[in-house]
Amino acid sequence: MDTSIDRKRIIIMVLLITCLLLVSQLFSKCESQKVQLANIDALNTELTKYELKNGQLVTSVENLVYTKEQLKKSLIMKDKKVKELADKFSNIKSITKIVTNTKFDTIKLVYQDSVPCNFERIDSVLQEWYHIAYKSNQKGVTFTELSIPDSIIVASGEKRKWFWGKRTSVTDITHLNPFVETEQIQHVEVQEIAKWYDSTIFKIGLGFIGGLFLIK
Repeated sequence: MDTSIDRKRIIIMVLLITCLLLVSQLFSKCESQKVQLANIDALNTELTKYELKNGQLVTSVENLVYTKEQLKKSLIMKDKKVKELADKFSNIKSITKIVTNTKFDTIKLVYQDSVPCNFERIDSVLQEWYHIAYKSNQKGVTFTELSIPDSIIVASGEKRKWFWGKRTSVTDITHLNPFVETEQIQHVEVQEIAKWYDSTIFKIGLGFIGGLFLIK
């Protein structure tokens, strides 16, 4: 038996598998660089707005994509509330931070019976979580400004009660404004089934079979 031929075959197979792994890592690195460039574009992109058919306004923004290590060092995790919420998860999948300001321009409250004296008072109340400006007279009260600022944090991922416990898919939402409450949440995740031909094992196996044909 010619052992030199067997050795050559083994060397060629090892080289083929090594090349396949290197090419796979190269594609992975290129994909990672594309994601980072997309993140830079997303950070520099302004909010866009459009309307649904019923006139409802929609605000849209490009997503940032991070690995778990990159997320820990990201700007959004500098927010203590965001970090505290994210730490509740064993596997965090997404974090969304939304800043809103609910505004009403003019609200009139007219008395059915006028107050039997003429007067007018203009004043405002500026608190951290609500701003009110109003004008009151014998006919009623007019709110010239009413605004309610808020910051919303939404986190989705997996939780478990203990290390080996069952994983549960959960979405948490919190409002920074203590006067705002969440009454209902419905979150749906679309799960893609991995294609068998996209697996790393299949690619290595394909390279192995290809190597066998080449060395025959």
